[in-house]
Amino acid sequence: MQVEFLGENTGIKEMRKYMTYYLKNLPNASIVRQKINEIETKYELEACITEYFKNL
Repeated sequence: MQVEFLGENTGIKEMRKYMTYYLKNLPNASIVRQKINEIETKYELEACITEYFKNL
């Protein structure tokens, strides 16, 4: 939704804040938070989150 409303560049930057907060206190969250903070596209974010939850 953020990406559609703000555009991909700004939307991803906004989503980084929320995603890292939502992952707080989950196993290996620090590793995935670091990856999320380097993500530039919506597809990279989706892939990162999907991979993380598959490996829980």
